[in-house]
Amino acid sequence: MSPKLRLLLKVVVGVAALAQLFLLSGGYLKSAMRDLWATRDLPAWERVALWQGGEDFAGYISFLRDHIPEGARVIIPPWQTRIPFGHVGFMQYLLYPRDIHNCAIDEVDTCILRVTGVHTFILGLPWFPPRELAERSKRFILYRDDYGVFAPK
Repeated sequence: MSPKLRLLLKVVVGVAALAQLFLLSGGYLKSAMRDLWATRDLPAWERVALWQGGEDFAGYISFLRDHIPEGARVIIPPWQTRIPFGHVGFMQYLLYPRDIHNCAIDEVDTCILRVTGVHTFILGLPWFPPRELAERSKRFILYRDDYGVFAPK
């Protein structure tokens, strides 16, 4: 490749990069920076909850943090695609320092019957856990719309 062609290619790539930066700064980046600035004083877990799931999700996580003691064990549903509630690492970050465990997808009933301890809580979601099994050893504290937490009786 000739030096002139190489220079021309660099100029074209540079102009394209500047154009992309201009487009981003006028739309997406400006909005993202405004959101980032507005949440700068919030705790890290709350910022992440807001950015990942919106205000409803962050509100539910805040509810869980208020109702589950820091030293408790928390049982979450099995991992399922696109559902953050079943991701052990993500929920551990949001609910730290609580101890997070999940039920295996093929043993949910046995798992729920097994977690009867006085320091064990179960996430209450519309699809998890089977209500009649959880209510044998836990009481349901409602957050909103079938979301809540099963706490020791």
